[in-house]
Amino acid sequence: MNMVHTKRFYKEDGLWYIDLPDFLEKGLGTRANLLMVDGSDALLNSLSNQRDEVTLRFSETAFGGFTHHAKRLQEGLNQDRLHQAGHAPVSYGMYYRMEQPVDHVFWLCPVTEYVFGGHYPDALYLTIAN
Repeated sequence: MNMVHTKRFYKEDGLWYIDLPDFLEKGLGTRANLLMVDGSDALLNSLSNQRDEVTLRFSETAFGGFTHHAKRLQEGLNQDRLHQAGHAPVSYGMYYRMEQPVDHVFWLCPVTEYVFGGHYPDALYLTIAN
């Protein structure tokens, strides 16, 4: 069953994070795993209207009221960019291309698989919840 997730994202010291306390409490990683980098940060700057916090509703299937749509592009990662931002070491990630309402490529780390129950979705639909 596909579900709509609602998650808070916040910026601290110029860096974006997903607010995912259960991931940390289960010992699955550190706060550095929750960093939003390589295009995701720029997307959050835009979605938040340049504020330091935004809550998003998102799903792998279309839902009523979605405003943004992205498709999975390819697996990969920019190790230099991740290291420079202070992201926890990972060996893979997934690039997505936002197609609606703007053209924008962004990267999501393996925490995405945790949020979506073990996989990277083929598509992402989202809207601003706050």
